[in-house]
Amino acid sequence: MNRTILAGAAATLLIFLAAWIWRAPNKHVPKELVGEWHTTDPNYADRTFELDPVCITFTTGGDTVSVGFIKEVKEVAEGSRILYTISYTVDDTPNEVSFYYDLNKGKVIWFKNQERVVWRKDLDS
Repeated sequence: MNRTILAGAAATLLIFLAAWIWRAPNKHVPKELVGEWHTTDPNYADRTFELDPVCITFTTGGDTVSVGFIKEVKEVAEGSRILYTISYTVDDTPNEVSFYYDLNKGKVIWFKNQERVVWRKDLDS
């Protein structure tokens, strides 16, 4: 009887410690990012970038579409802008994309690796 109580207490303690230490990744996509994004840059005229609460979608021209399932969303404030890093999987392959969202410039983002290309959110998305 004492062994059963001791084993139960130990198991409860382990579950409590695991729950306290392990934190589920943040998968929340902020509502201001949800929608379809386009750029006026002629190099990307046939491309779109879309976010919804579950997926990230890239249309890369010629009707080529890549859809990834969001695994984690990280955000780091840098002055008036926020750096978002979205981890996602496409066909079980892990991927990551980082972009800035500027609170002062409205619905505008630019990818960390292409800071000169500005993307604007569609008004109806």
